[in-house]
Amino acid sequence: MKKILLLLVALLATTTVWAEEYITDVMVIGGTLNEVNMLKSTYSNLGWTVIDQDLNSGCGSGSDYIYMLYKKADESTVSPGAFITKFVIRTYDGTAPDHLVNTDGRICYLVPFDGGEYFKSTQGDLNSHCGSGSATIHLYYTKDYPSQGRDYGTVKSISFNATADGGVTTMEGTTGYDLNTGCGSGSDYIYMHAERAPGWIYTTNTTGDQCYIKGFEGPKSLITNIVAPVFIDGATVIGFSGPVFSGFSNLETIKFFGETIIDEMPSMQGCSKFYDVKTSNIDYLTPPSMKTISSSAFAGTAINEITLDAVTSVKINAFSGCNNLSSVTFNTSPVLIENSAFENISSNCQVSYPGSIEDWNPLMYIYSPNLIIKNGTSWSCGWCGGTNEASHNMLYWELINSNLKISSYGDWWESYPDKQIIATKRFEKSMKTITLEHVYSIGQHEFENCLGLNNVYLEPTLHSIGKEAFYGCYNLRNIWFDGNQQQWDAVTKDAWWKGGTSNLTEHWHCMVIFNNNGHGSTPDPKTIQWSNLDKVDEPEPLVADGYNFTGWYTDAACTNQWDFNTAVPGDMTLYAGWEEIIVNVPGDVNGDGAVTSADVTELYNHLLNGDMTYIATGDVNGDGTITSADITAVYSILLGN
Repeated sequence: MKKILLLLVALLATTTVWAEEYITDVMVIGGTLNEVNMLKSTYSNLGWTVIDQDLNSGCGSGSDYIYMLYKKADESTVSPGAFITKFVIRTYDGTAPDHLVNTDGRICYLVPFDGGEYFKSTQGDLNSHCGSGSATIHLYYTKDYPSQGRDYGTVKSISFNATADGGVTTMEGTTGYDLNTGCGSGSDYIYMHAERAPGWIYTTNTTGDQCYIKGFEGPKSLITNIVAPVFIDGATVIGFSGPVFSGFSNLETIKFFGETIIDEMPSMQGCSKFYDVKTSNIDYLTPPSMKTISSSAFAGTAINEITLDAVTSVKINAFSGCNNLSSVTFNTSPVLIENSAFENISSNCQVSYPGSIEDWNPLMYIYSPNLIIKNGTSWSCGWCGGTNEASHNMLYWELINSNLKISSYGDWWESYPDKQIIATKRFEKSMKTITLEHVYSIGQHEFENCLGLNNVYLEPTLHSIGKEAFYGCYNLRNIWFDGNQQQWDAVTKDAWWKGGTSNLTEHWHCMVIFNNNGHGSTPDPKTIQWSNLDKVDEPEPLVADGYNFTGWYTDAACTNQWDFNTAVPGDMTLYAGWEEIIVNVPGDVNGDGAVTSADVTELYNHLLNGDMTYIATGDVNGDGTITSADITAVYSILLGN
């Protein structure tokens, strides 16, 4: 049965916290009780840890005392291959070799030993001096090397107990082996266990014979090389699920074996140091089983060359920003190349393809003027997007509803409503202004990283704007839409269309409507050239009988007064504010609008009750107080005096 092929960990310990988790050295000591106690003291002073378990426990008088010791890594442990990855037991009679080859091709080394002369002569036999019939047991270990590593991880702890399950495996394949085997009745059952560091996280199908790798538990930032597993716990690895390689910031290479069955290349996005794909020791070659390069699979990596042996689909942004990329070779056709697959590549990169360039989406070239396509013996530059007899500055695009769908750039634009082409000079990211006419759609990432761009002018023909269309345009300040707010709102925009660009202001043509709020004349509406820039002129104050005009407000309840020194944000209605004029009639104490005998009675009762409240209409003589003189004055008004 094939052994499980697992992670190659080129472990570079850069922090004490991580390094001290793993074991770098082991040994066994044996002999008489006095000899072993002396060795324990000596090695403890040298930084070794003694596991307090006599491996010949219960074997009777005359057997050696045998103990195992280990050392853990410290901050000085920085070289690859410094950590123990696996133990294996070899049982036989005769001389034990210093090293041997395990069934998975790994070199196993005999654990060093020290002790009494008899113990040394048996080369560290873990059943030393147990008498006739006892098995000869020797312990071997492996370490992790970049050229060989297939192991799960490194050993972080060693223990002994009477449980066979999970015990160290023998060379013959037996899992769990009693280290006191053959020692006779009364001897303890002792099994060795080695806890390994975490590795791949995976999920299996219902039958358990296939699995997907979901992630990795362990020190990702310290891993520089990975060997992709063919099997995990007997299940065939058939793919990766999710951002498996997220966090592998120092990863440089990944190796697949020829028997690897993985349909889609997992994303290496974020692995900025990643430069090499290997299959069966051949650099830059993807496995024959791999048919798809996933979205952003190599985006932003340092990959230099790659051969896509049987790949038939390259997804969006697959090689975006691979500025070290010099060679991409396809060995089959047709291949579907999606939008922006080779965008933002500043290096001189040659793509060799045996099929027709017409198989590909012309958007694959975005921002990559040095991308060269070799189709048999013909060559095309990255701006062609297809063959054209007029100029390599012409790009063919899809005609939608008599408008152009645009996905290319230049330091100036010239568009044609009756043709499917856009003429452009060589792209310059320092351009400051772009005007797009007859444009139906702006695709995703279209103007990404135009660092000099300040202004973009758009026509009402625009139907949609894609994701991160203006990502990285840090100096973009204004979008000018030559239509009204309703048209602008109707443009389909990805939630991230601005791409995080800050200080960007949107402008469109708008109108301010004035509402007289029930009094006076209504001013004519006023058209505003650009929202968020231009102000509206304040109309002449309104006039209405019985009311004072208080200004213009953004709400009918007149709680938020509009400042005419503020730019209009868009279509809006301003409401007139009014305050009713109150006229006080002297002598009209009860406020019914006339002076009657009831007002005399009201004022009399006010004084009779000793009420000190001042009544303006009751203070007929105007002396600031309410007295009997005011009653006389009200009565005089009634008499017509």
